[in-house]
Amino acid sequence: MIGYVGSMPGKVFKEKEFTLVKKVLASGEIIENHNHPGFTVLVTIVKGEIKVLLNDEEDRDFEPGKVLKFDGENFISIEAIKDSEFFVTLIKKNE
Repeated sequence: MIGYVGSMPGKVFKEKEFTLVKKVLASGEIIENHNHPGFTVLVTIVKGEIKVLLNDEEDRDFEPGKVLKFDGENFISIEAIKDSEFFVTLIKKNE
């Protein structure tokens, strides 16, 4: 098989250099504050609206078509403003 299509929530792809995770949240659902040391993180929203809080100080609202990039040493929490789907890409940093 040349290509692989993943669509279910959870880990979609896990490779040596990166991991792609699909998250599905109902309105009001929260992902608690956490971080991803050793990774660059991309959050790509494809449905709904989420509020992202970085290091308990920088907050932003995201809608489809927006991408957030940050150093995984920082902490992130996410709240779904509407029923939402988004992808989190964890890119391993060179050591």
